[in-house]
Amino acid sequence: IVGIAHMVGLSEKKFNNTVAFRSMKLIEAMPFRYAALHICYDNPNLRGPIGMLQLIANVQNRVRFRAHFGTFVECQYQLMTFGLNQDIFPIDPVGNVKPARFMEMLRDRIQTEADIEQARRNDSSRIEYPRSVDVLFGRGKAYNDFNGNILMYAHIDRYKGRYQTTSKDEKTLIAETVLLTIKESGGRFLKRSKDPMDGWVTVTDTVAREKISHCFRTRLK
Repeated sequence: IVGIAHMVGLSEKKFNNTVAFRSMKLIEAMPFRYAALHICYDNPNLRGPIGMLQLIANVQNRVRFRAHFGTFVECQYQLMTFGLNQDIFPIDPVGNVKPARFMEMLRDRIQTEADIEQARRNDSSRIEYPRSVDVLFGRGKAYNDFNGNILMYAHIDRYKGRYQTTSKDEKTLIAETVLLTIKESGGRFLKRSKDPMDGWVTVTDTVAREKISHCFRTRLK
């Protein structure tokens, strides 16, 4: 999104280096990413804090930063050169807040998020929480110690002696046997969705079989 900070009429007592630093931290905590940030001000004593804010924005957040110095009307014209129409500005020339446009944008945002959430709920392929018998794809102790993965390792250990000495075709059959055993007990092979908010998705039997074969090779080393 594009942010506009209205500081016309603001004194240096209310906006110093400490406030500038805290303002940048607030921007970092926002649940969205700023593509650009415009600051409008008319107090030349604010150039120092605004310069520090610009430095932090460019280095830490890679936000395109523009400072506009002048009266309210002058800043409005400067913003228009960036395609920011004065109709969207939430403050009138005398400093009064115009909440109607903001509330309209807020309602649109709430509706968009509600539509996204409803679409997720209607998606039958989305799995929010794995079951204890599911096998999870991933690396690290958290995945290795998951109950479903431990059960898979137990099945693999049961067959690994035979797996080590048999032919390639037989190895495929053994991996298939482990796969069917897990699925018959209600287990699924899951991986994280590309969007972490969408939970987990099931993988194909081919991918699951490849994981089992990989686990056999790893546990035989």
